[in-house]
Amino acid sequence: MEYSDKLGCYRVGDLKFYSKLQAIEYMQKTNVHLHWDFNEAVFSSYDWTMEPQETILELYRQRAQQLRDRYDYIALFWSGGADSETVRRSFNDNDIKLDEIVTYCNYQGSDDKTDLMNSELFFRTIPQAEQLKYDFPEMKFRILDQSELYLNNFDNNNTKFDWIYNMNMMFTPNHVVRDGIGLKVKEWANIIHQGKKFCLLWGIDKPRVFHDNNRFSFKFIDMVDLGPKVKSMAGLEPYTDELFFWTPDHPKIAIKQGHLIKNYLNSNWSTSPFVSNKKSNLAYKIVDGVKHWLNNHGVHSIIYPQWNILTFDPGKTKSTIFSPRDQWFFNLEEENYAKKSWYIGIEYLNTLIPNYWKNNPNDITAGIKACWSKEYFLE
Repeated sequence: MEYSDKLGCYRVGDLKFYSKLQAIEYMQKTNVHLHWDFNEAVFSSYDWTMEPQETILELYRQRAQQLRDRYDYIALFWSGGADSETVRRSFNDNDIKLDEIVTYCNYQGSDDKTDLMNSELFFRTIPQAEQLKYDFPEMKFRILDQSELYLNNFDNNNTKFDWIYNMNMMFTPNHVVRDGIGLKVKEWANIIHQGKKFCLLWGIDKPRVFHDNNRFSFKFIDMVDLGPKVKSMAGLEPYTDELFFWTPDHPKIAIKQGHLIKNYLNSNWSTSPFVSNKKSNLAYKIVDGVKHWLNNHGVHSIIYPQWNILTFDPGKTKSTIFSPRDQWFFNLEEENYAKKSWYIGIEYLNTLIPNYWKNNPNDITAGIKACWSKEYFLE
């Protein structure tokens, strides 16, 4: 079954928004609470206390087949990291056709193979892709250099600050330029214009599992625009963005992941090398009033059983606005029009968002606060 608004929406009273900024503006006018609705009608219809009997790999296989049956062409955004690699294997390991894997970089702009964005491509993705091209000759591997997209996206007299309304959380330039990306790649646009069902597939996202009042629960967070942008959420693109893991089309995946993490923390919180008092924002168990956090490697080892945690990882960026992945763009001359346009947007964002919506009222680079879904209890 197809569901509307399956990438989420923001509700303020009886009104629905796909732009978080528009929802915040309306909330300030009405003093009505803003609520992020991520497929509540669907997810609430399931009993989250019941762990699905299928293995997590079987659920991933089912999801891959579900997508294959739905679309004529599937392009997976693939970095070779734990999330996207698990998605790829869910297709390839089960002989389910995956049309294309695509990874992005900014090498033409930065001329640096070792920076945060490009190092992953040159030291992990390309070497692995060479073997994949041999193993799966019908699967296309595309390197999408975004450097020109940066300049084209912001070097536009019509852009001004309006581009910020196309994003909800991720205002870093390398995320912004992927707005409408399905039509910015000529081969993809041709497929779409032929009337074929075209899917951009994203390995979004990892579960967030919490333990309060002696009960574990699962929540979604509105970081969806790590992949799809506002226009896609509103159904205004001629193609479809799909989240592989977080989907109302296969809720068992999120439920199973939540139970796997719950079971692990119940059994291993005191002995696991992946559990400590260092905050991870992914999962924790409270024991004697102390939160014991499960780190990124721990989550990967539990929900992605085929993933090698020793795989090269360049690390993640902390800011949703100023990312080291975009350093080459920030290093452009001060009078560069594209760079100035981006800064104008961020300055407007800083004035638009009230202080209580900022992670740090004195520092917009800390980003704006996330919204959480309703709580789904695992026990």
